Parts: sequence; C-alpha cells; structure tokens
Amino acid sequence: MDQHVSNAKLTLKKNGKSFYWAGKFLPSAYIDRASELYQFCRVLDDIADSGERGSLQTLKKIKSNFINYKELKFKNNYNLKYPSFFNIYSKKAATHLIDGLILDQSTVLFKEEEELIQYSYYVAGTVGLMMCDALKCKNKEAYLFAIDLGIAMQLTNIARDVLEDAKMGRRYIPGSWINNISPNAMIQGVNDNNTEIFRTVSFGIKKLLNLAEKYYYSGTQGLIFLPLKTRIAISIASGVYRQIGIQLKLKNYCWYNGRQVTSNITKAKVTFFKIIEEFVRNKNKKNHDPELHRFLKEIIVSE
Repeated sequence: MDQHVSNAKLTLKKNGKSFYWAGKFLPSAYIDRASELYQFCRVLDDIADSGERGSLQTLKKIKSNFINYKELKFKNNYNLKYPSFFNIYSKKAATHLIDGLILDQSTVLFKEEEELIQYSYYVAGTVGLMMCDALKCKNKEAYLFAIDLGIAMQLTNIARDVLEDAKMGRRYIPGSWINNISPNAMIQGVNDNNTEIFRTVSFGIKKLLNLAEKYYYSGTQGLIFLPLKTRIAISIASGVYRQIGIQLKLKNYCWYNGRQVTSNITKAKVTFFKIIEEFVRNKNKKNHDPELHRFLKEIIVSE
C-alpha cells in the first residue's frame, strides 16, 4: 500500500471516527480514496484553524496552485497532497472548499440563512462533490444530492459546536434567529447561568437541526445513484452523524454542557437500521428540489 494512503487511513481512524466506522462497509479501493480525501480536507482544516499569522496567505497560495498546476508547486509543512483521483471537477470543488476556509479567517457573524447555506456548501457540500469522484459516481444527477448531504452534515456540525465556535469568536447561527446574540454573550451567558441566553440559542439550534433534516432527506434520496455496498456505507456515515442532532434534540438542544458524541452501541444500532433501509429503499430516482439550492445558484460548481 502507498505510504500516503496508509497515513491517510490512520488519520481517518484517529480523527474521523464516524466516517471510519462507515468506511468498513466500503470496498477497499474506495476506502483508500475516501481516506485520501479525508486527510486532504483535514490538512486544509488544520491550516485554517492553526491560528498562525500566515494561515490566510497559505490558503490563498494553495488555491492559486489548484487553479494553475496539477501538483503542489511549493513546500509546505503540513504534508498536503492532492488525492490521486482528483480531476478538473474535484479541483473546482476544492477551490470552493478553500474559499470557505478563507472565510473562517475573518470574523464570522452570520446574519441570515443565506450566509449559513452558502458557507455550508463551501466547506461541506464541496466535500460531497469530491466524494462523488472518490466513489467513481458517473451520474451527474447524483451531485446535487451529494451537495445536500454535505450541507446537512455541516449544519449538524455547527449545532454540535456552538459553544466551541463562540470561544473562537465565531457565530454560524444566523443572528436573525437568535436576536443577534454575540459569541461573547454566549460565553458570558454560560458563565452566568443565564437561562434567557440558553433558551434563545437553543431555539437557534432547533432551527438549525430542522433545516438539516430537509437536506438529509434530499441527500439520502440521491443514494440510489450508488451501488448497494457503497450506498450502505454512505447511508451509515450520514446516519451516525445525524444521530448527533437527534441526541441534541432529546436533551432539549442543550449546547452548554459539552459536545454530543455517539457511542459504539449507538453506532451499531444506526448501522443495523441503515443496512435494512438500503435493502428496501425505493429504487425510483427522485427529482432534486431546486428550492434547497436557491442560495447557491450563482456559486455552485459546474463543469
């Protein structure tokens, strides 16, 4: 096995537990490619979150490199490598991913749902697009649904990490949903045990997760474009991630007592039901709901 792929699989096992769990159901060739993609995205994310003064310039340099060259033309300390399966379409998606990470380098205080959905496309919908290429999905109809699955998972991620993000000065929940409560006010609210802050932010998280459900539903409709074994793996990955939101809901959207995690027992239960679900899934292909991409019409990747 190529050393880079071997390292990528170790990274996935260590840092992407939900995806590693689901990856056990992928054919070996696909888990290698998925691991490469995970490590690629992880390295970019590490650069963005490093807090180093040159992070923004590094991201811009990488983006320029994507546009102009087939390989990285400068030395980097992060061992960043293009996944072996990358094509022109994947590279376009990757440049949009970097656009989202560049956005994170400035103050993030979203005001409306439009900003939230566009950001979620940039940092996660694009990963859905690249995953289509990793899984050799030839039907371009699947790409719209893959974007939705990525967006859904990012919305779950945001709901899970509200307090963590606030500590970094970021608020991804639209201000219009939560009376423009600032990140500092969230942190102070936790310190002061402010029930009004708790209640208002919890309402925003509820809206986030309800919105995520629409994108999960659409994303899973697109799984029919994949072969059964691959479909099962992706269904498990999305189901395990969606479980985070379900657990948040069961705890009344409690965002101030630490992150939600899924236990191995819970993962096993989700896996069991997802396998059954995919075996009985309606094989009729569905049309994509254009309303879900109403904020993406001008920016979405196209060939």
